[in-house]
Amino acid sequence: MAVTIHSEPRIAWHAPFAAKMAQGLKALGIPSETTNSQQRQSDIAILLGTTFWRQIEADGRYLLVDRCSFGDTNQYVSLVWDGHGRRGNHCVPENYSYSRWTVHGVPLKPFASGAKSVICGQTESYSPHWKLRDWYQAHHRAATHFRPHPGDAEYEIVRLPVWKTWDDVRIARTLNSSVAIDALINGVEATVDDYGGMAFAWSQCNPETDRLRLMRWLAWTQWHHSEIAEGKPIEHILDRIAA
Repeated sequence: MAVTIHSEPRIAWHAPFAAKMAQGLKALGIPSETTNSQQRQSDIAILLGTTFWRQIEADGRYLLVDRCSFGDTNQYVSLVWDGHGRRGNHCVPENYSYSRWTVHGVPLKPFASGAKSVICGQTESYSPHWKLRDWYQAHHRAATHFRPHPGDAEYEIVRLPVWKTWDDVRIARTLNSSVAIDALINGVEATVDDYGGMAFAWSQCNPETDRLRLMRWLAWTQWHHSEIAEGKPIEHILDRIAA
């Protein structure tokens, strides 16, 4: 089995994490090479981040290393097979234990009423159904404020007052950004308009119960760097390579 880890040296977290991934693969007896090439080098590609590897994504199988849904982004990553967000396969066990959320989860704030309806920005659409500007315009009338994405310099296209905290927020309007998870953790209801959003399955019918169910599932979609270096999550995730 040939496995190539695609890492971009200009991104600070890539090289250290690529080394941990290579270590984890080695622990399972899987040889690997690391490259910054944007061309496929092997049947199986491990892609660090979502920015540089569109051609590789389009021409074969890949394991995407993406940002985590909750917790320390310097210590946790999401591992997803052949897709972004919920469009990929996170290989969550069918009868997964709730203990992983208990150990790795974060406190959930109670849902509280607020006055503000906030559009949450993101840098790209990642949706086959929405262009980002069209989505902004579709929600403009229903919102009172805009929460810009930290990496988006063009948030002025949404001509609403900027609001950067969850204080006094009733609902967060999202396309498929992980900011919906952050809103739910902080006791703010969220809409998710695209299936790729990790919070898409969350229902407002029974907020507390469904939120906890979502978090327990999410805990099996992301992994600590030390776990990856030991090869623990790769055992069930990379089983799909041989399938």
